[in-house]
Amino acid sequence: MKKLLFFLALSFAQMSFAQENNLEKIISNNSQNVKIRDNNNFQNVLYVIDGMPTFSDCSAINVQNIESINVIKGERATGLYGYRAKNGVLIFTTKPNTQFLNFRNIVKEFKISKADQFLPIVLNKHFVDEKDYLLLDKSAIISVKILEEQPFVEPVLLPRGKAIYIEAMETK
Repeated sequence: MKKLLFFLALSFAQMSFAQENNLEKIISNNSQNVKIRDNNNFQNVLYVIDGMPTFSDCSAINVQNIESINVIKGERATGLYGYRAKNGVLIFTTKPNTQFLNFRNIVKEFKISKADQFLPIVLNKHFVDEKDYLLLDKSAIISVKILEEQPFVEPVLLPRGKAIYIEAMETK
């Protein structure tokens, strides 16, 4: 039931953004890919999770931990969160005791060596280009490992060689 409510709220948020901007909505298989599309390009929506800004492709949330979702768009969004919110904001409030990890916490929690901290990050087969915005619900993380050779989707963006691979729950 919670997954259904989460999906409905996420779908509503996407439709709301799309209607206001006359954009075509994209509904994907997981919460990491809430994107709004016009005719030529893709634009990320800013997520604010318990007051911490992140982008949809830099976050993972266990749907069991979501208490509420709010939508802010237009001038109000940019007024509150600046230029990065130009495509709208989804504000998530999570249940008490939900623990989020940023990149620094992930390094400590999963004992990533100092040398490996500078490697590219891949979250669920997608390159994370903004480490500062990485924010993961600890209960959504399945594994964190160093790959000797990353074989994933975006080879143009990622240099060949090692990468930090984070596998997290995906909302279906």
